[in-house]
Amino acid sequence: MEMMIMRLWLAVLIAELLTVVATKSPIDDLLPHSRTIPNTTLNLDLIPQDIPSERLVTKFKTVFHFLIHQDTDQNLCVTVSPNKTRINWKLKFIPNKYKQKIILGNNKSSNLGVELVEYTGVSTPVTYDHQATRGLYEITAQTIDVESNITFYVTLRPNSLIRKFDIPPNKLTVKSNGQRVSLKWNPSHIDQHFTQYSLVISTSNIYSTFLEAKHQLEEKLKRNVTHKSDKTDYRLEIHHLGFHTNYTLTDLIYDRTYYFTVFALNEMRVYTQYASTTFKYQKPKPFALKDAKPRIENLRAHSGKASFRYKVGNRSREPGAEPNKLFWYVMTCDGVVNVEIRCRKTLLVKKRVFGYEKIVLDNTKYGERYVLKVETVSLDETQRVKSIEVMATVRPRMFPMPDMPSDLRIQQYVKPDDCHSVTIGWLPAKSNEDLQYCVYLQNDIPNNSVDFSAKQDQCGLSYGRNWRGNYQRYRCWYTGEKELASVEKVLKLKSSTTYVIRVTVTKPRGRTLSYDLLKLDTNSCGLN
Repeated sequence: MEMMIMRLWLAVLIAELLTVVATKSPIDDLLPHSRTIPNTTLNLDLIPQDIPSERLVTKFKTVFHFLIHQDTDQNLCVTVSPNKTRINWKLKFIPNKYKQKIILGNNKSSNLGVELVEYTGVSTPVTYDHQATRGLYEITAQTIDVESNITFYVTLRPNSLIRKFDIPPNKLTVKSNGQRVSLKWNPSHIDQHFTQYSLVISTSNIYSTFLEAKHQLEEKLKRNVTHKSDKTDYRLEIHHLGFHTNYTLTDLIYDRTYYFTVFALNEMRVYTQYASTTFKYQKPKPFALKDAKPRIENLRAHSGKASFRYKVGNRSREPGAEPNKLFWYVMTCDGVVNVEIRCRKTLLVKKRVFGYEKIVLDNTKYGERYVLKVETVSLDETQRVKSIEVMATVRPRMFPMPDMPSDLRIQQYVKPDDCHSVTIGWLPAKSNEDLQYCVYLQNDIPNNSVDFSAKQDQCGLSYGRNWRGNYQRYRCWYTGEKELASVEKVLKLKSSTTYVIRVTVTKPRGRTLSYDLLKLDTNSCGLN
């Protein structure tokens, strides 16, 4: 009997132990299938809530996690307090589909999740305050100089009145457009008409107080005066902007990280941190081109520089394609540009384009990538050029432009006593099919309104202004390719009149290009 009681007692004890082991913890709900993972892989460094937690942070990235166990309408507050050292830290929220990868120690886990905030600062504690969401959070921290003990404090607290009344938070936005970087922030909701702003630009960290930034700038200026050169390779500027809520920069350096902090100055002449953000200025990637698809970009908005990338793909293997040739055209809307084409950083073509240029590359290979770089020749040309149009194709039949001759001049053949007609000629465009030629006339021209020395704005024939409204069409006709010059006699001209003659050529199912303009003066009945 005693033996049976002993066995029953042991059975109950084992059942209780198994019940304790099988009890789910909060992390089991948040990390699917974590119970199937061996204990040796559960190596998360969890930060407790409502308790200041001190952790050693080194110059290498250190990762910490904390959990929000259930849904709540409270705000999540994460405070990071550096100990007299410069620190960079990020806060991420890990969606459910990534949590198991975090537990398993995936090497790419740093790329998972949604980044909520990134901050770089010195000494002053910084708090992230936002609506809490049930789930797993990750803090990645590293010191800039030396390792140090950093205090992390995670807690939940009621939403602020700002959110209850739907007042948007202060936000500093950065927009990059070529070499121009624009900063913009919303005006203050308190004393909007009395609040002034100051912007701190730094390449080292975000400043929590205006006095800290001012002191650092004074120290930097003293070093410049003492040593006549600043050996510390960092930028620090303070701009007092008054009531303006925007600022534009044009002198940033590629592949550098910039820290922008806006301070608000109230009526009491007290500075408070208003908004801040971090921005890495990267070189813009080339615009991707699809075969036979023209691409138009605002060159002026990109400070006169743009790059276009084309890869020789399967189109080169289609019937009618030329696999060893690549056809480009570059067309500017006003202005002159320099063009370079490279393959694997090897310069293949370098030339200056006046208005329009067709470029043919020989000995191209399947799978190779070619980059065409466009840059205006001067600052004045940058103001003139409205846009740039670029196209590339390996299929000649898809090339939309007429194949123009190298000499686009229109010649005038003079008859001594004829002031009411003129015979003109030009070199024909190359084509295997009939092309449409048109002759246009314009009279009553204001003085110096037409620049005959400049190349024609071919872009204006397809886009922008209605140039045909200024011209009278004299005649249009279709003709095939000619080896000799095309000749046309223009009749019924008025005497004592100055004319501008334009000749255009249009490819069937394609585009229109123009020859150079010709000035005709019937006062002298001769070439002017």
